[in-house]
Amino acid sequence: MSWDKGITSVSMKRSLQSPVQPHPLLFATSGVALIAVTYGLARLGYGLFLPAFSAAFPLTPAVSGLLASGASILYCVSAGVGFRHASLRPRGVAGLAGLSAALGSLGIAAASSTPVFVGGVLLAGMGSGFASPAMVELVRRNADPSARGRLQSVVNAGTGFGVVLAGALSLVLGEAWRVAWVLVAALAAASTLAVLRLDRDSGRPGARPAGRQAEPSLVAPSAFHGLARPLGGALVFGAGSAAVWVYGRATFEQAGGMSVGLSAGAWMALGLGGAGAAAVSRWLAGQPIRVTWPLSTLMTALATALVGTVPGSLLLAYAAAAAFGLAYMAATSVLILWASAVATDSAAGTSVLFIALVLGQAAGASLTGLLLEEGTAAVAFLVAALACAASAVVAVPTTAGTARVR
Repeated sequence: MSWDKGITSVSMKRSLQSPVQPHPLLFATSGVALIAVTYGLARLGYGLFLPAFSAAFPLTPAVSGLLASGASILYCVSAGVGFRHASLRPRGVAGLAGLSAALGSLGIAAASSTPVFVGGVLLAGMGSGFASPAMVELVRRNADPSARGRLQSVVNAGTGFGVVLAGALSLVLGEAWRVAWVLVAALAAASTLAVLRLDRDSGRPGARPAGRQAEPSLVAPSAFHGLARPLGGALVFGAGSAAVWVYGRATFEQAGGMSVGLSAGAWMALGLGGAGAAAVSRWLAGQPIRVTWPLSTLMTALATALVGTVPGSLLLAYAAAAAFGLAYMAATSVLILWASAVATDSAAGTSVLFIALVLGQAAGASLTGLLLEEGTAAVAFLVAALACAASAVVAVPTTAGTARVR
């Protein structure tokens, strides 16, 4: 009888795991899907649907910026949980990513009042904070050491695919944005189950690196060892990049005179550019960080400036959106590679850098909202572009070589 119970326990434990070891690229595909939903849809979809949200709820530019800042702060809370637990419990943290994204998206879809809508936006945005550290650790244990850097960049590029899908949902469903967010919730649940299903057995030998027997602490000096430069760069870069993510589509419509369809197309161009970062993942993993970080942040700065200064030129606006997506995804991939190269714990290091990135976005969203109310889109986006450019100088390493991903 006890033997039968043991068999049942093992079966239940492994019910969400594949009976055979999947190919790392198959697992990476599920990771791309989870990042696409939690980042590109559940979190960044707020900016895409902002015009529709503003029509349904009393959201001024300043209020929209404050809401985006609040979502960024709660992202930092969830990323802090990921920092603490993803190294030893990545499956649980991945589950939290899908659960919060799904429930928050359902809250947005069902919202009949502003407070409910705000709660849904805040909860949905937390999913991405859980997802990044969880996927860094899950990719680490599901990929060979020689392929980890490239697969980390590929999974990170999932944001771009999510943004493309968000644009497609906006075009197809039009004003039926509530239906779109129900679909986001369903995709969040499906992608999370896929990740858990395809993850290799966490109990296999070697799944947990030697010396990683306790959760890291945000107050321990070791948590920030080697991360001073990327921390500063992530913070400043986040402040500058918030302008496009939060106000990009609204700027295309209000300052550039684009129709709803054309602005959604520009957002899809941004997503395609971000997805294109997967194509340069091998190059990013093989080049020195002192080359990849300045290149990606300066390209982001140029694209941000173009979005704010030429939103009425269809060709330039679309090109700027695509360039922004590619450069931003490349820059965040570099942050992951940087953390993997210098931090004792790659998942924890990634959490620290992404917390800094999103704290910067929280400040940048509020500042850009105020600049848009008091001035013009050109001024607001040029200030944001300067911040992106400054991040290249703040963080460029003097001796760091090619990222060696652990």
